[in-house]
Amino acid sequence: MNVYVLASNQCVVSAVYGLIDVFYAANYCHEQRYCNRDYDAISCKIVTIDNQAVTGYNGISITPNALINEIDKPDIIIVSSSVRAVIECCADDVMVENLPAVKQWLNKCHEQGSTIASYCTGAFLLASCGLLNGKVATTHWRSADLFKRLFPSIRLDCDRMLIDNGDVVCSGGSMSYIDLALHLIDKNIGQDIASDCAKLLVFDPVRQKQSPYVTFQAQKSHDDQPILKAQEWIESHFSQEILIDDLAMLVGLGARTFKRRFKQATDETPISYLQRIRVEHAKMRLEKTTEPINQIIWNIGYEDVSSFRQLFKRFTGVTPKDYRQKYA
Repeated sequence: MNVYVLASNQCVVSAVYGLIDVFYAANYCHEQRYCNRDYDAISCKIVTIDNQAVTGYNGISITPNALINEIDKPDIIIVSSSVRAVIECCADDVMVENLPAVKQWLNKCHEQGSTIASYCTGAFLLASCGLLNGKVATTHWRSADLFKRLFPSIRLDCDRMLIDNGDVVCSGGSMSYIDLALHLIDKNIGQDIASDCAKLLVFDPVRQKQSPYVTFQAQKSHDDQPILKAQEWIESHFSQEILIDDLAMLVGLGARTFKRRFKQATDETPISYLQRIRVEHAKMRLEKTTEPINQIIWNIGYEDVSSFRQLFKRFTGVTPKDYRQKYA
């Protein structure tokens, strides 16, 4: 099985080389388990669109060890991610170098049967090439709003760590290249080898959700001053009982107008905004204090402990107890 990792400028260097390590670990695991009987070993190579070296985000040069040519049709192509789409998540666009050449090569290989995959913000490149049209995508949770602005017609589900559309596969998060590689090993070689590989690398089996890693990013890049005032009020009084009609009156708007403008400006309802602020404060206290969980819930403004536990799990994918065990 031939796998190409398409490296590009500003990519995460560790992921490019890490993918090779995971796939060759799979070869080792297969040899140990089956003595390589009837096994098409994985050959994983680094390529670049112009066959020249590229420079990763950390300044390290990546030199391709295979050259792209007209007859290439690898079984799998994995597109590297750009760090800029994560750190510049509030930008208006994402620059994709050599896009015409990349688009032509990826689409040609896709038409010939190659599986095209991406990790983290590599989904931006797949979307720019039209490979995600009519499909579901995921990317780094911090870049979700930017992705939605640039590609509004593509269904994005950043709650999921990995989405397999059959011929196009996406994973979210910088280190999700390991989840992606294990999934592709499971899919093409077998679940037993993927499991052996995960154990060898001391890595959890493929993770299902990004939500435990998400930090709520309040949308304040708008010019609606009454709504900004309301956001600041919520953030400083979240532990108190907040009535939406009273908050609307506080900022000088009618209730219906306030709710409409709040949603338009922040992409959240006032209630969901308050809930997210409370969840973020609960997460911080779970990480940094030893307060009893029920006390944390009461301190952030909830009397119904059971209700908040359900809300917390809806936003994070885990219970408060599991969250504390994971991050404290």
